[in-house]
Amino acid sequence: MAAAPTRRRSLDPEEVRLYDHVADGLLDKVTLVRTNLLPPAADGMAIGRYVLLRGDRIERRASTLMAHELVHVRQFSELGPRRFITRYVSEYGRNLWKMRNHRAAYLAISLEEEARREADGWRERRAEPGVHKAEKDAE
Repeated sequence: MAAAPTRRRSLDPEEVRLYDHVADGLLDKVTLVRTNLLPPAADGMAIGRYVLLRGDRIERRASTLMAHELVHVRQFSELGPRRFITRYVSEYGRNLWKMRNHRAAYLAISLEEEARREADGWRERRAEPGVHKAEKDAE
């Protein structure tokens, strides 16, 4: 009989080592949650220390999506819930008013820009010579 799909889990020690762009002490508190209750275009979302992931993405041991969401966990921890949510929503609202386009407004949120930049940097560092092939393949 096949094992039931994982619904919730913590990051394993290898993941904590791989996601070196976020402090280990914070990564130890992260809970990954499998869900399909996300906006249609989203594969992941961070809420506090919870990272919600669509489908089998909870099983992947290393991904740019996870690196991105972990930046949001760090941002949330640094800013606190009130400042994080206020900043995120107000920037989105201002961007939407100016741009009149949901996708462009979302992409222009400074917290999203930072998360993309740091996740891309994390991915590029992993692609450098000397990174174990299995780590690259895990993405």
